[in-house]
Amino acid sequence: MSKGEIEMSITVDLSPADIEFVQAQAAAENVSVEEFSREAIMKAARNASYLAKIDRAFQQMHDGTGTVLTDKELKALVYENNI
Repeated sequence: MSKGEIEMSITVDLSPADIEFVQAQAAAENVSVEEFSREAIMKAARNASYLAKIDRAFQQMHDGTGTVLTDKELKALVYENNI
């Protein structure tokens, strides 16, 4: 671990059926249960962040503070650098 990094340990209580499921998934991906769990937690965290961004965008549209573009306008913005 490099300077400034923080390490965190998490304990998760799983049912025997859930443990068996996680073990099978880890084995299918040829990784340890710990690595599989770490990746699953990070994927869930990234998904939660993305869903929060979507919620903020919907709220902005509801509040009237968002921007609506047609397909044509979006393509022009992206491909013609019209900002």
